[in-house]
Amino acid sequence: MKLDSRRIIICLSSALACCYTILYVFQWEAYTFEIARSDDTLPQIKGEAIAHPCNSTETYNALVDSLPTFENEPKIQYFENNGGVYAAYLDNRIAIKRAVRILAILKNNTTAFCHVFGWSEDGTLDVHMSEAEMQEIDVLHVHKTIYSYLIGCPFPEDFPTPHRVVLSDRQCGHPIASLPVFNQYTDAPKYNFTVCLHQPLFRMTLNDVPRILEWISVNLAFGAEHFVIYSLPSTDMIRKYLQPLEEIGLLDIHLFDIELRETEDSHGQKCVINDCVYRYMYSSNRIILTDVDEFITPHSHDNWTDLLSNSPCADKSAAFFRNSFFPTQLVGESPKSDLQITVLQKTQKETEFYKCHARSKLMVNPRDIYICTVHQVLRLVGDARPRDECCMPVEMGYLQHYRPVRITNESAPLTTDKRMWHFEPRIISSLKFVYSTLNRTLPHA
Repeated sequence: MKLDSRRIIICLSSALACCYTILYVFQWEAYTFEIARSDDTLPQIKGEAIAHPCNSTETYNALVDSLPTFENEPKIQYFENNGGVYAAYLDNRIAIKRAVRILAILKNNTTAFCHVFGWSEDGTLDVHMSEAEMQEIDVLHVHKTIYSYLIGCPFPEDFPTPHRVVLSDRQCGHPIASLPVFNQYTDAPKYNFTVCLHQPLFRMTLNDVPRILEWISVNLAFGAEHFVIYSLPSTDMIRKYLQPLEEIGLLDIHLFDIELRETEDSHGQKCVINDCVYRYMYSSNRIILTDVDEFITPHSHDNWTDLLSNSPCADKSAAFFRNSFFPTQLVGESPKSDLQITVLQKTQKETEFYKCHARSKLMVNPRDIYICTVHQVLRLVGDARPRDECCMPVEMGYLQHYRPVRITNESAPLTTDKRMWHFEPRIISSLKFVYSTLNRTLPHA
């Protein structure tokens, strides 16, 4: 039988149009891998993907096959030539806006796509893809090569608990980074106060360790129970030195394994500030963010608990403590102890206090914080900008900051503040405990 060529062309065109319609519909359907658990570390694909935006089984096979063994400690995963991503945390604080939050150091205008994986109750592995929400963690828009970001990877309210997120630079691109999603939730915080050293150990050597030990000891005297430090590859010897404090649970040291140029240090700082907030969001009632030469000192009470609960900041998301410098180049006084303790020897301070946000440091409720930076909270949970920030009255407590300071007006008198002497017995007791744990000799003047 002889077929009409025109009819053949019409039939083929109709078939192609039908296929195109099916593929187009599949592009917008929900997509799920049917995965079977096995004894292997990596999940195995049991069947073909139902449908997915890229219509590429190869792409999604690559996503599944990219899931490495879980690691307890996050590490920088380089995002091609655009910087790197560090750690991912589950954020369930608003049910209708559930998301995975990723801390990252990236070039400006970096685009990413999130592929969130979660095991459903029937044993299948669900995958949800979305374009990443790139929130720059910055206040001053100074031209730099690299910036700190909080990447948001939203997923539906009925999606299972995520256990991994894979990032690609294009919707249908191959995976660039794969991070375990840390679920930090606990309904019973372990600590009342966690103190985070609010920047990685830039430009520090073993000669600076006594400053760190004094920082720990003084904060212990005020009520700290737990400390967090981030080391760099170049300062990893400090982590090894302090390891006995890790072993007793007093200190956590995390490796922030990307070395930034000096002009980019502030973005490494902002990244670890927010990592500390998200990592210890549920394990600590309050998080204090200070540098190694800064101390939030109670003046109206003997400890942070009593100070905060009796202050106007008791129910606020963040309490700001105003800064006052104690110039360390000035001749110090001699308290009772002959130990070398800077905060006890340096009692002269600048008369003026800086205003809130200008060199202030923070004591925050981490469960309320969405993005935090060095001197202020940028956003609270629920996309709210802070409106009820609380600046602690200086007569109740303030940030005592010990470092060399240029005194610009020699005729302006300095004042004397010996409040630290009130805590001398506790500071010395804490210092002895810390040095004995390290099996080191106390620093005598």
